[in-house]
Amino acid sequence: EALIETRKLIEKNAGTGLCHYHACDVSKKAQVKATVSLARKTMGSIDGLINNAGTSYPEYFENIPLDNFDHLVQVDYLGSVYFTKEVYEHLKPGSFITFTSSVVGYMGVFGFTSYAGPKFALIGLAESLQQEAHSRGIQISVLCPPDTETPGFSEEQKTKPFETQKLSEGAKLMSAGDVAQIFLKKLKAGKFLITCNFESALFYRLHGAFPGLVRWVMKRMVASARKKKPREA
Repeated sequence: EALIETRKLIEKNAGTGLCHYHACDVSKKAQVKATVSLARKTMGSIDGLINNAGTSYPEYFENIPLDNFDHLVQVDYLGSVYFTKEVYEHLKPGSFITFTSSVVGYMGVFGFTSYAGPKFALIGLAESLQQEAHSRGIQISVLCPPDTETPGFSEEQKTKPFETQKLSEGAKLMSAGDVAQIFLKKLKAGKFLITCNFESALFYRLHGAFPGLVRWVMKRMVASARKKKPREA
């Protein structure tokens, strides 16, 4: 139902009927292969790939089941690998591939231990692939959005630790529309790592230049949040 509604919105706003959808579990290689094959048969060619499937499970490390680590690697990381592998050979010069990482993809955040690994890995994958794809004229970009108002964000609130909630309160929640507009603008400009607001860009630069300082600041912020945590009865 969500895919049908999305197709209607795209057709209405784009003014074209050339919009198709196909449900796929990105963690299943056979389904990914079938989806790419269907897209090529339907559209004739592939000009770009936006890897945007992802999920998270913020919790205290000791409370996260090992199966969740496996699941997030399959969906958040390998799902992008599978699709990129299937599409890569069919892309022509001037096409693009984008990956969706996160602020947590370049800077660890309390409560996101199972999420940070796959998101860090996506940036490493994108950086390495960019060097290979350059000679073929294929653009590689990676989006690192902050907290964004989506159904996934609402789901996070069910398990998010108290300290993580307090850290999030200090940052403005962005709308999905605003993130999409910024993403498209910077993608067209050929940007590699795409941040979406001042705070995200600042932390990216600080973490690259002064990683020790950022870790110290984060520890202080977590310590401050813990002081506000209600005592358990």
